[in-house]
Amino acid sequence: MHSPQPPAPVEPRQLTPRNPERATYGAHVAMVASAMGKPLIPWQRVAADVALEVDAAGRFVYSDVVVTVQRQCGKTTLDLAGSIQNATMGKGRRAWYTAQSGQHATDKWREMVEDDWAGSALSPLARKPRLSNGSETLRFHNGSTFRPHPPTVDSLHSKQVDRASIDEAWAFSQTDGQALVQAIAGAAGSRSMVTGQRPQVWIESTEGTVDSTFFNAVLERARAGDPTVCLIDYGIPDDVDPTDLDAIARYHPGYGYLFDMQTLVDNLQRLGPGEFARAYGNRRTGATERLIPMEPWRAAAYSDDAQPVGPLCFGAAAGVDNVDATITATVRVAGETITAVVPDGHAPRSDWVIDRLKRLTEETGAPVAIDRVGPSAGLWDAAGRAKIPLVELTTSGVTAAASNVFAGITAATPTWRYRPHAALDAAADLATRRWVGDGAWTWGRRAASGSISALEAATLGTWGVDHLPTKVGAQLF
Repeated sequence: MHSPQPPAPVEPRQLTPRNPERATYGAHVAMVASAMGKPLIPWQRVAADVALEVDAAGRFVYSDVVVTVQRQCGKTTLDLAGSIQNATMGKGRRAWYTAQSGQHATDKWREMVEDDWAGSALSPLARKPRLSNGSETLRFHNGSTFRPHPPTVDSLHSKQVDRASIDEAWAFSQTDGQALVQAIAGAAGSRSMVTGQRPQVWIESTEGTVDSTFFNAVLERARAGDPTVCLIDYGIPDDVDPTDLDAIARYHPGYGYLFDMQTLVDNLQRLGPGEFARAYGNRRTGATERLIPMEPWRAAAYSDDAQPVGPLCFGAAAGVDNVDATITATVRVAGETITAVVPDGHAPRSDWVIDRLKRLTEETGAPVAIDRVGPSAGLWDAAGRAKIPLVELTTSGVTAAASNVFAGITAATPTWRYRPHAALDAAADLATRRWVGDGAWTWGRRAASGSISALEAATLGTWGVDHLPTKVGAQLF
């Protein structure tokens, strides 16, 4: 019976290239992993080889290593093997591990040490692990240690660092994450003079959400090509449907080694499309869970060259903190509602909106729907004073509008359509539910980081076109 062929190599999204002229400690990490009974799979070996390259003096080339991969890739095995390898490079070295909270860090460290290290062929290199709460330590006979610590500024005060791992980095805010990195840098400051080796910080995570401000900034720096950073980046490209399980498998470097197709089927159902895309596609999401499903949203796009003609209403909305504003035009045509951002209808701030609305309403005779509460309250007031015709809109109308648009997008055959526009796509990705009263909801703003003004404007215009005070002119767009 022939053994199954291993999966084809997975191409990373971005990878710092290996310099074959440099030596590397990658093989040492591979030996540690094998001795623990978890041989490195191809992506792990590639990562170890690149990240642990050394210069002519034998010092690590990279001070920072950024690893962003999908769930179930074996990131933990790579991290543990790398930490042990670092601890065995010389006497009195200090390797540390942290995660999104002190409890998470301790639990994960114990899992690594108890499940993978204890009982392995390498365990005689260290004393029995200390597992007492608050003093967890794996102490090697050469005086080196591997320990967990909470992700706080003072947790490494008066400590020394040769290698530090920050796991689940997507969970940190920019403020907390940067403070942690600075604390590690302070603890690592003089170690190169003591050990002759450059300390390394490993920042590891799946991608998070738009609220993952620390890790998003780390990735931006790494992807821009900072020469002090080694980047290992695997995940699905932007144009891949995250519910296409064959595509997920094709771009997942752990598929076929650590799990099979049934795992993907089960987790898509268990996690839902948004979290599944983040966890198994390593795709950043607009919110913790995308409310508007990707496929129905794409299916609702209106790409017909013909310009729809029918009853018309404009919608206008401002983003939170006046970050931007959007004007849309919505037409009712043969049972469908078709929305588009008007030409020059999306821009920063909102000081341009009233003049633009005056011209549009004078040209077409169509009214405008604006929410009189929330970020758009100032627009509603200014439009009234400018004598711009407005559709009467209540809170119940706002919530009904959001429900109707959502239903129109997700219907088996979409009845709510939109002209593709970057602002609408971004808003659809960011939007969440904001509950209003008992069971009613509208699009969430503060629950999402970023502006959803385009979706709000489109929604209000959709409600308005169904509640016109009189028959108004036709719109072509």
